[in-house]
Amino acid sequence: MPRPRFDKLPPEKRERILEAAAREFATCGYAQASLNHILETAGISKGAAYYYFDDKADVYLTAVRHYGHTVLAAIDLDVSTLTAANFWTAVADLYHQQFAAFADRPWVLGLLKTSGPNADALAADEQLAALMQEVGQMMAALLQQGQALGVVRADLPDELLAAVVTAVDDAHDRWLFGRATALTAAELQSAAAQISDLLRRLLTP
Repeated sequence: MPRPRFDKLPPEKRERILEAAAREFATCGYAQASLNHILETAGISKGAAYYYFDDKADVYLTAVRHYGHTVLAAIDLDVSTLTAANFWTAVADLYHQQFAAFADRPWVLGLLKTSGPNADALAADEQLAALMQEVGQMMAALLQQGQALGVVRADLPDELLAAVVTAVDDAHDRWLFGRATALTAAELQSAAAQISDLLRRLLTP
């Protein structure tokens, strides 16, 4: 958890620090990321940083929580409005919306796909655990609605089905962000169509 002084900073300064951290972790990965480089990019001294964070892991977890909530808050999907006719179109639209946002800030995707310090540190973070639970509940609700509509396969246990979707989505994002060249907006939209079609083919009964 960041220290109280961080929360009292002006919003623009907090955002500058978190963006510098996100860019560094997305580019270098957690292990190779330099806390000194993050601080230099954000324009704060190492001494001042310890008024805000305990260590590099604290910076990482704070950035992940911040941008994770940002991505989640941007999702506009009411599963109760889905029908058999519009289910997969809605899933594709969801990916298009998310990837359009990543066109402006591709490092957000890179940050969220970075492994982080270690499993224990991630598991001990209650806010991050709550965030992941919310994501899991959203996916479960979407899959259950699809099954009720007859457009998502129901021959696998729910936990396995969710795990398969998560693994495919994660593999696609890591492949996408791991490309050597910067992604254009058109390429991101093509990728959104690609992953939504892949999931449709995988999950359709």
